[in-house]
Amino acid sequence: MREKSRLRFLIIAAASFFILGATFVLSLPLENPTKFLLLTLIALFLGSLFDYQKGFLLFLFLRPIIDLATTKGIFYLENFNINAIYGFFMIVFSLIIIFDHRREMKKTPYLTVFWAAFLLWSIISLFYSFNILESFKELSRYLSIFFNFLAASLLFKDNDDLSRLIKTIIWSAFIPSIMATVQYFDESGLIEDQINRVYGSMVHPNMLAFFLTLPIILAIFIFLNIRKQRVEAYVYLLLAAFYSSILFLTYTRGAYVVLLLMLFLVGLFHFRRFLLFSLTALLLIYAFYGPVQDRFNTIINYGESDSISWRLDLYRDSISYAAKKPLIGYGVGLAEKVIDRYRDFRLGSSKPHNDFILLALDGGLIGLGLYLLLIFVLASSLWRAYRHEKLPRLRMLNLFLLIFLFSTKLMSAGDNVISDTALEWEFWALIGALPHLERLKS
Repeated sequence: MREKSRLRFLIIAAASFFILGATFVLSLPLENPTKFLLLTLIALFLGSLFDYQKGFLLFLFLRPIIDLATTKGIFYLENFNINAIYGFFMIVFSLIIIFDHRREMKKTPYLTVFWAAFLLWSIISLFYSFNILESFKELSRYLSIFFNFLAASLLFKDNDDLSRLIKTIIWSAFIPSIMATVQYFDESGLIEDQINRVYGSMVHPNMLAFFLTLPIILAIFIFLNIRKQRVEAYVYLLLAAFYSSILFLTYTRGAYVVLLLMLFLVGLFHFRRFLLFSLTALLLIYAFYGPVQDRFNTIINYGESDSISWRLDLYRDSISYAAKKPLIGYGVGLAEKVIDRYRDFRLGSSKPHNDFILLALDGGLIGLGLYLLLIFVLASSLWRAYRHEKLPRLRMLNLFLLIFLFSTKLMSAGDNVISDTALEWEFWALIGALPHLERLKS
């Protein structure tokens, strides 16, 4: 009886909110595509309230696709893009989940404490930020990742739930990869130095490349950990191969290194035959596909005009700017603005292209230290779980996630991986889902 009353209440509340929301949005002086997207987000949000877990998975699945509205100019709202609005809906949805499961909050992962410390310092930085709007937008993005992580820790409670989450993450890369395939064949990607760099539905090839690394390693995990007699195993092997080929077509060197590191470490720890097979396939790609070979060679042999040389100059300049406010930084989300302020625009992009420098510019040594502490505690937790876990597949998943974490954070020294929101949402949702299994067994 109580469930029927709750359902009736939800239907009435959802219908009322949708009517009010639709009336408000339609009254705004916005272009029709923007109004349509806002109404779609309202409908998605309200529909998700009827089944939290399915709604959460749908939010994750759609996140890599919505960048298309930004890249194609479909969505326009002054000072905010579709990603920021989508993140706002995710924060509110996660807060509703947390409120509805408030009695279970005692069981949330202890990583929450370290996340909270990092976020608290980001909030404090608002008080000395020289661009409050940019700082607030970046803080909101961090909050969306954090609440995503918390909501996942409350929603995913057993192995079946975890499997659904993993498969959603893997398949969320399918549509962006199909779009990238079209860009490759009709040469409509980002043209740089006469190279067609695909970006799928995302704003830049680097974003797509780093995003693909998580679905790839999870697809490999499923293939290596289910019986090979099942057709499903080979579906995920093909997906891993497909996503890897798209990753190569982004021509993102940092992502190449992440992929190689992941394959090497997976093989080194457990799957030697798979390592041999995958490295052979990668060597064949390197040997017979000239553009990939040229791009990869520049990791070691770079010249003065190469982007690696440009990055090193950018790092030297950025570190000197961070040294002016070493302890507290300039304010969350302002790294790019700081570089813009001090560095000649003719020298190229003002993005730091290094997560650690970005964090040092934003929050100083305090902000950087709190983030590194969070990552260190996470890595330690995954390692302990791998060492002591009794269930073989769950044990292996902890190892794969540890390998992924190590590989991506190593490459954070050469790119802004932390800015890839779709990747951060999915990774932290997966981390949030893991501790529940630990607690249930204990």
